[in-house]
Amino acid sequence: MYFKIGGIVGAIAILLCNGSAIAQDVQRYITVGHDKLGNSVALDTETIKGTIYKLYGIYEDGIFETTFDASCKESRLFRNRIAIYGPEGQLLEEDKEKGEIPFVASSSPGKGMKIVCQKIGASGW
Repeated sequence: MYFKIGGIVGAIAILLCNGSAIAQDVQRYITVGHDKLGNSVALDTETIKGTIYKLYGIYEDGIFETTFDASCKESRLFRNRIAIYGPEGQLLEEDKEKGEIPFVASSSPGKGMKIVCQKIGASGW
């Protein structure tokens, strides 16, 4: 598992930093926004399970992973987990505190939610 996570961290970091990646990674990760430094924030399409999805972005020399749960019909969004991984894929920090966050359609989580809700065919999206 350690090497698998490390490989994922590397692939995500390459994609988010300079936009270069193999075609498989480009199809897997969809850019849904940018952070304050201009780095891409990406939706991982392979980890979508119903209304639960993950966003990835650059954090120092590693990446962050945030897991969300969308309530499509109510336009409500819930954060389930935030994790920060180092450059070798090691888990550095984790926050499992769950809670509702404001739904902002133009934000990275909001854009990710829109894609997820459209994928499952939720009405209103």
